[in-house]
This record gives sequence, C-alpha cells and structure tokens, in this order.
Amino acid sequence: MTRPPEAGSSGASSLAEAVAQWQAGALAREAVVGQLTALGEGEPVHALIADLIGGAPGHEVTGAADTDEWRAELLASRAKAWAHPASAGLLVGPHVLILTDGRRGVVLTAEGTRVLGGSVSASMLLLCQTIVMADYAVDAQELGTLRQQRIESTSTSLSEIEPLP
Repeated sequence: MTRPPEAGSSGASSLAEAVAQWQAGALAREAVVGQLTALGEGEPVHALIADLIGGAPGHEVTGAADTDEWRAELLASRAKAWAHPASAGLLVGPHVLILTDGRRGVVLTAEGTRVLGGSVSASMLLLCQTIVMADYAVDAQELGTLRQQRIESTSTSLSEIEPLP
C-alpha cells in the first residue's frame, strides 16, 4: 500500500526520487524526462538541482568523456528552457540529462550524478535557450512560408474563377 505524500513535500523531492529510481534501474529514463518536461516553470528545477548537488560528488568532474564524445552528445540533444519566474534548462542527450539554472548544474547518467561548475552551467543554460529559440524561429519561419503559400494558392485559385456576365 502506498502512502500519500507528506504535507509540505515538494515537487523537487519527488523529482529527486524519480532520478534516484532511474539511477537504481527501477524507473525508465523517459519517465524522468517526461516529469521534467511537464514542469511549467523553472523553480522546481532550481530546487531539484539543489537536492541533487547535496547528494552528488564535488565540483570536479572525474572520468569525463573526451571532447568528441561530449560534442556528439550535445549535438544529439533535445532541449527545454524555462524563463519565468526562474530561468532553467534541460538538455536530454542520448546518454545524459543535464539540468542547469545558469549558476549550478548537474549531469545525470544511469550511473550517477556529477556536479557542473558555474561557468559550464551558464554555458549549458545559454545552449538550452539558444536551441529553444532557434526551434521557435524555424517554426515561425515555416509557419510564415505556409501562410504565404496559402495566400498565393488562394489568389491563384480565385483568379481562375471566371465572373458571370
């Protein structure tokens, strides 16, 4: 039988529990990603990062992948960024999840959690925001192109209608 959440329990603690379950092999990675992407604001991400940093090793990232592996990981990532009331970002790579608030950040893998330094965290947040803005720009450009095509096809179609004498 499951107990109801205790009064005052935060969404960040349930997210931290989901991360722990994923890292223990008891929860699918996409379930964690789904919970994170469903968040409507960045505040829970800030709290989650704080929770994860509390249980993670120090700021030194040991055993880090080489530059080519990181480049491949980042180029294959999907991103989400939260702007208000607190900026935060999520990069979902093939093997890692990166959470950042611009000052602090964590790299999550199935094997564990590593803490990012401040400058790397700021760069990761900027990357998240850039990816999201570029995606919106492409969507807006495609929407504009579709609208223009509709206008042109409508005007062409209308010009082919012959008036009645």
